[in-house]
Amino acid sequence: MIKEYEDPSGQRGAVKLGKPIKVLCVVRPVSGGMRQHLIGLWQHLARGKVEPLVVCPPAEAEFFARQNLGLKIFPLAFREKFSLWADLGVALTLPRLAKTYGVEIIHAHGYKAGFLSLWAGLFPGRRYRLICTFHNPLRRYRSLLKNWLSSMLAGTVARTSDHLIVISNFIGAETRRRWSVPDGKISCIYNGINPWVQPEQAPEKARANWGVPAGIPFLGTVARLIPQKGVQYLIEAAAILRRAGIDFRMVVAGDGPFRAELEALADRTGLSGVLFFPGYLEDVSGLLAALDIFVLPTLEEGMSVAILEAMAAGKPVVASNVGGVPELVTAETGIVVPPADPERLAAALQQLIRTPERRRQMGENGRKRVTKGFTIFRMAEAHLGLYQKLLKDVT
Repeated sequence: MIKEYEDPSGQRGAVKLGKPIKVLCVVRPVSGGMRQHLIGLWQHLARGKVEPLVVCPPAEAEFFARQNLGLKIFPLAFREKFSLWADLGVALTLPRLAKTYGVEIIHAHGYKAGFLSLWAGLFPGRRYRLICTFHNPLRRYRSLLKNWLSSMLAGTVARTSDHLIVISNFIGAETRRRWSVPDGKISCIYNGINPWVQPEQAPEKARANWGVPAGIPFLGTVARLIPQKGVQYLIEAAAILRRAGIDFRMVVAGDGPFRAELEALADRTGLSGVLFFPGYLEDVSGLLAALDIFVLPTLEEGMSVAILEAMAAGKPVVASNVGGVPELVTAETGIVVPPADPERLAAALQQLIRTPERRRQMGENGRKRVTKGFTIFRMAEAHLGLYQKLLKDVT
């Protein structure tokens, strides 16, 4: 049976429907861009070709169930930090689930999920392929012992897996260098979004809702509020702009354990009434439509979904020169600055605040870049192609 399809860009195609590939997806506690990646992937994988089954923590199971994705979900005691008995229970359950449901591919997402899938990868006589997606660069810790241990475990995941997916060339290069993984074992599949989503409100109305006067530059970011996202340096940069006499408004959307400290820092630096913390927003499209400049001062990054969404909304981007960010943000679409450098960040923002036409051109270039190479449809199709190739190599 042949099924025709058309994506929102007007591109047509056809797929031959047959028995779907059963993929057991192993997911640690997630949030932010990784959660959006998974939802988008499962929504757009051709259901006639792929049947995802999901192993995840109970809280994630409830969230994914609310998305009405039509998934078979198995809640297990999967924790973010290592826990001997809980981790052992998950590791021993995975090969049993794979056998019971005739799984052909186990796809682990992230280093922790990959680690818990090791036993499934080493299971005697396994009849499935093991894939792991590395969504982020390996985190650096202050402890040398912790760094060595995390590198050793990630290296074991890299060597045990039949194939690795990386979401940026930066992570791919790090993986090859750090663990001597051959090129043929790694596929770079960029994160993707649906760039044709329209905001519910016009930009002018959204600005008014945020209380931004006409003609005043509106800056903002969307991030999980943890130290690694570098929002503390954005607040310091905003204080520098304020001292320079530049009038603006700024919003930091998101939530997390670092929020109280960030709000206290904003108060100490005199940004009350200028910088707002609305918390987590279920839909950021209205905010992005209202912004003049999107900022991501992150200290580490694989491939930012927030940047993709801002570019799709036609916004210029100022972001840290880390991880996969330079693969997205070029001189035509924004400005990259050194991480943890509020002075350089403030200077870049000041440049764009003073040049509206440059902002407009960068935003237009960014939207074209996303619609051409970073769509959810392209991402899902690349995953399907890899699944098919791996199973074909077995037979």
